[in-house]
Amino acid sequence: MLDRLRQLWASARFRIVFWATLSGLFLGVSGLSIPIEDVLRNMRIPLQLHDSDGEIVMVLQDGRTLDELSAIDVSRANDADLIEHLMAAGANRIFYDRTFAGQGDSEESAKLIRTLGRFPGRVFIGAMPGSGQTGNFSNKIPDAQFREKAGVISLLGLHHPFNLGVEMPFASNSPMGQIPSLAAELSGVKGGTETLFSPDWSIRVSSIPSVSYIDVLKDEFNPAEVRGKDIIVAPAAVDYNDIHKIPGQFGTAPGGYFQAMAAETLKRGLPTNLGWLPALLLVLVIVVSGLGRGRSLDVIRFSGLVIVLVAAPFFLDMVGVRIEIAPALMFAFVAVLRIRNLDRVEIASETNTGSGLPSVQALRNVNEKSSRILVALKIRNYGAIIGSFAETVEAQVATEIVRRIRISDDTATVYHEGGMFMWLSSLRSSFDLFENLEGLHRIVQNGIQVGGLDIDLSFNCGLDSDFDRPVAGRVAGAMQSAEEAVRNDELVYQHDVHKQEAQWEISLLTSLDRAIDNGEVWVAYQPKFDMRMNRICGAEALVRWTHPERGPISPDKFIRIAEEFHRIERITRFVVNDAVRCAVEMGRLGFEMTMSVNISAQLLRNPGLPGMISEILATHGLSPDRLILEITETDRLDRSSRTFQMLQRLVQSGLRLSIDDFGTGNATIDYLRYLPASEVKIDKSFVFSMETNKEDMVLVQSIIDMAHSLDRTVVAEGVETATAMDLLRERGCDIAQGYYISRPVAFRDLVETVSKDAGRMAG
Repeated sequence: MLDRLRQLWASARFRIVFWATLSGLFLGVSGLSIPIEDVLRNMRIPLQLHDSDGEIVMVLQDGRTLDELSAIDVSRANDADLIEHLMAAGANRIFYDRTFAGQGDSEESAKLIRTLGRFPGRVFIGAMPGSGQTGNFSNKIPDAQFREKAGVISLLGLHHPFNLGVEMPFASNSPMGQIPSLAAELSGVKGGTETLFSPDWSIRVSSIPSVSYIDVLKDEFNPAEVRGKDIIVAPAAVDYNDIHKIPGQFGTAPGGYFQAMAAETLKRGLPTNLGWLPALLLVLVIVVSGLGRGRSLDVIRFSGLVIVLVAAPFFLDMVGVRIEIAPALMFAFVAVLRIRNLDRVEIASETNTGSGLPSVQALRNVNEKSSRILVALKIRNYGAIIGSFAETVEAQVATEIVRRIRISDDTATVYHEGGMFMWLSSLRSSFDLFENLEGLHRIVQNGIQVGGLDIDLSFNCGLDSDFDRPVAGRVAGAMQSAEEAVRNDELVYQHDVHKQEAQWEISLLTSLDRAIDNGEVWVAYQPKFDMRMNRICGAEALVRWTHPERGPISPDKFIRIAEEFHRIERITRFVVNDAVRCAVEMGRLGFEMTMSVNISAQLLRNPGLPGMISEILATHGLSPDRLILEITETDRLDRSSRTFQMLQRLVQSGLRLSIDDFGTGNATIDYLRYLPASEVKIDKSFVFSMETNKEDMVLVQSIIDMAHSLDRTVVAEGVETATAMDLLRERGCDIAQGYYISRPVAFRDLVETVSKDAGRMAG
């Protein structure tokens, strides 16, 4: 038995399947497969959308309700009147998707209590988790006076990682003991606190009947719409901050719709859940049946297996069976791809006799194109190492090198020729590969041990990413690049049609942080001139990079690369901090000015942005209204987008927004109307040409008039002549910015410019 196990373990294919199986089991048991499963399930939902049964009606406390009530929230008296109207119309039961805790005055509360007492067992109010509360525990419960007259239900929902899915409990623990969830109470299904279920997210949100809270209060609704129906009263106005993304569906909806979908799911009956183990076992059997040289799953059969795995849950959902496939997919990818890679090595006739690895000649025989970067790693002291040890040392040295290469590129087939090791990397980004090779260099610097002796290694790398040529034609380019790296004493040298530019961009980000720390990156300030007050009123902060060897680097270049590789936050923090510090210093000198800072559209999707800015303002003691964030209109926005909600958060914190480059992007009148910006900046391309181009002059006038009609301040960029200044003043423009006033200058020069301007005003 032991001998048989040893024989199996000696098989590379067996070891691959063994570790792939462990990977799949670990993914399933640990729950790490949940995000993957959620993504797959959400991809199926658009194909499964169906209408609600219409038995649950939403009464929405929407924006129109708050507008007509002229209030920030409905009152307890409003709730009492709502219940009376709904019950009079024949509603069955009423469920509140909110809690009644510590709100309302005593008279209004008394009115609501009397109303609740008139309909015992037919009105339910919510309990929910408090701030920072975790687990299935709703500790924020209604006040005792309301609990005595109405049922209490849990409104808790448990979000999956990355908010890709939500599960609901049948019941929750609370300070008053175990209470049913809204969905369980509404559907009449019992369950404990330890059991969760996933609602049917394929119920089309728009098909769930709804009426406005204010229409019910005003008796301006059709009673037939609620007669005999269960009602969920839900906050729906943006001010309630209870708008969420429905898994698998486009757009957003108030949280009460989650409860409605959960309740309808329970009424219809939950599907049979087979879990993840059956799919994993099925794929294991299929892969094992194909083991053996020349009989592994080929690409076509493997693709078919993946298609079946992905499609099976869709059809099983139709018959009320749920199955999870992420662990099986993980196993299939790990096992089959590794085995296929092993097949290619075994089939290759070219083998390096010294190391036992496929020789580089095998790569020279590959006439197909590949979209992978070809890496050539040259050991500089390889000849000396091999010549100083016994004949068997080459294989041991090669094994140790390959083992280290595969730490972060574990599917790589490594080819060997003398001191050169080559492979097609699975890392598609040159920047990621550069960082990977830096890590490999740090590992190898510690030396390797062969035959009980420590060996110091030193290597350089060449990259070839000319994907338009066959692999065979790229081998020489990669090897030549490795030799070039040795000559220039560089860790990595890239060979492609744009090799110098590519090499510079790869190294650009690695030196950016250092450049900020040592003062190469700095902030210039361009004054903004108030044409009504006839004085400088603010400045725009503009990042600059003066490289010690290359000189000034275009902001368009390094900001684009920083955004591409998600490093823009560091630059923005640096600029905002400097701008706020300078604004405080200007105030100390007696000049009350605003500071404008450009904010990347990418950063507007970062939930940490408001906190970062607030921290900087607090550190320096600057009022938020002195900082203007300039937003470029690169994307269309709607009121439900995350970006729009972020802009609202920023404005609510006291900051001011400016629409930069207005007129060149997606801006429309409606865009300008509802975006919470106080300032509009006319793009400089129109200001440049308005002196000679009548159409641009008309466009500038139109933007000024439109912005003023919406109480927005207008800033004109690119003002370079006195004529342009006069034309803008005649047309009512508020603020001018451009070379005619001042170029972007260092802060000390800004102080001098503002001081002279103040002296002129005083004179």
